[in-house]
Amino acid sequence: MPTITASYARPTPQAMMDKARLEQAKRDADQAEATAQNLRAQADAAEMDAQKNHDQVRDLSSRIRRADATYSAPSGKPSEVPQKTQNFLEDMYTATSAKFAASGNPLKADALSSPVVNNQGQATGRIVNLKA
Repeated sequence: MPTITASYARPTPQAMMDKARLEQAKRDADQAEATAQNLRAQADAAEMDAQKNHDQVRDLSSRIRRADATYSAPSGKPSEVPQKTQNFLEDMYTATSAKFAASGNPLKADALSSPVVNNQGQATGRIVNLKA
């Protein structure tokens, strides 16, 4: 009578492949968990930096508001230049600025003035260019 023997000591190739896949999946899961924890730590650090920067902005804004609140308007002290002198200067400016604005060139001479003539008798114009 033939005897049936089974070898339980050696797993089948399919069982060995399944076991290898299972171990690889566990390693992948552990790696993914470690990566997730690392990313959480980086996100927490970035959030703390952002909060610190927001606090700094808030602090600087309040300092600026306090500095603006302590600004005082100029005192109503009169100018050291007498009012009569100020009026005279204002009248002079008004009288001369209209002339310059009308001609477009404050250096331009009167239209009735004679042209500039060089030593050979040639007319060189009314304005002399000193940069030449």
